[in-house]
Amino acid sequence: MPNGLIQSRAYRELRATLRAQWKASNAPCAICGQRHIDYDAPPNDPDSLELDHRISRRRARAMGRPELDMDPNNMQPSALRCNRGKGAGDQKPDIGTTTEEW
Repeated sequence: MPNGLIQSRAYRELRATLRAQWKASNAPCAICGQRHIDYDAPPNDPDSLELDHRISRRRARAMGRPELDMDPNNMQPSALRCNRGKGAGDQKPDIGTTTEEW
């Protein structure tokens, strides 16, 4: 099911549930931290919602944990542009809080 996961009914239903929760709280993009996700944008809009897996689907399978593909606790909101920019791997750590305002 890895290749057909996104087209599956279960995945679409989970996405709709998470989308409603995140939209209600105006959740920011988990990758960049900005509140620029347009929860009503059409698919393929740069600011549209994409589910980001905290532990990538590839890594979950390598770990022998394919159930993480559908685990809501392994998903976080992201904007399409951020998620596609990150690619299929795990999120890279950011530099943290800066000590000065730039």
